[in-house]
Amino acid sequence: MTSSYLLSPTRTLTGPGARHDAVPAIEELGRRTLAVGGVRGLAAAAPILDRLDDRLDAVRIEPFHGECTEAAIDHVAAAASGYASILGIGGGKAIDTAKAAAAVCGLPCVTIPTSAATCAAYTPLSILHTETGAYVESRRLPRPVAACVIDPELMLGAPPRLLAAGCVDALARAWDSFLAARVRVPSLAAELSVSICRRYWNRTLRPEGAGAIRDLRDGQATERLARTIDACILGAGLAGESGARFFGRSFSHAVGYALADLIDATDILHGEAVGLGILVQCALDRDTEVGMADMRAYFETLGAPIRFADLGLTGLAGPNGRRLAETTDRLIDHERAVPFPVTAQMLHEAMRAVES
Repeated sequence: MTSSYLLSPTRTLTGPGARHDAVPAIEELGRRTLAVGGVRGLAAAAPILDRLDDRLDAVRIEPFHGECTEAAIDHVAAAASGYASILGIGGGKAIDTAKAAAAVCGLPCVTIPTSAATCAAYTPLSILHTETGAYVESRRLPRPVAACVIDPELMLGAPPRLLAAGCVDALARAWDSFLAARVRVPSLAAELSVSICRRYWNRTLRPEGAGAIRDLRDGQATERLARTIDACILGAGLAGESGARFFGRSFSHAVGYALADLIDATDILHGEAVGLGILVQCALDRDTEVGMADMRAYFETLGAPIRFADLGLTGLAGPNGRRLAETTDRLIDHERAVPFPVTAQMLHEAMRAVES
């Protein structure tokens, strides 16, 4: 039997006002910190950065743009020389870069998401890409995040598209887990992962996701919005850390990563890509609890993409579709993640069904 280990953030601060507790948590890590983030993320986190600037000896801002690449990680790691901690601020790409750079330097990393588009702020994992957005690897990090600060009030200025992508990304984690659990549930941690997914899907994402997006659009930090953001980051992150290594890669992420080989993925959100994989799974799985038509309808309430053409991929009946299906087939963990036979041809037919 192979042992496993769980790495959840040492400290998780969540809810309206969590940003106020972030400053002393960061201060405990040392007197000098490097903040990595994009323009929008750094602007949203200005209340935290301004307070840190008053209380610490040095707060260096390292602007981020583009993809989480090996070069970007090396750049941030070099910039962090002489600093006591690294702050990853903004969306998944900036946060993944900060986490990976912190691992290189042996420094603690604090994540401050200003978008709910992924669970990157919670997980000890960085997804590396090429400069054009093609998937390279999922890098497991040796230490957990020192603190994860989930404050919905920091996200009020984010485009609703980001929250929609976060809802779909969290749903991908749930759909992967529900499917793989039909193969085998090898541990209590895996069983807990399925339970967490079931809870946030049935109690939050399904009944409240669309309403939370309306609240965000209206600039209202409601309880519904806070719960939905927690589902996207805390719920999906905890479920992934508890069960992902037991269950393996399924349709959603296999399709999402395969797509990046065929389109310019630099402007595509992770949740948008994996959402099409959920629809492919619904088309293939005869025992799914939500069929493709109903899942498509749910995506429409969120404003999420429902066809490959929405992300710029056309010609699914021809070579593009066959290549996408073949790459997806290679990326799926057939043994641990899927309880029924699947071939590249079946995947191609399912993708064409999604498109039609």
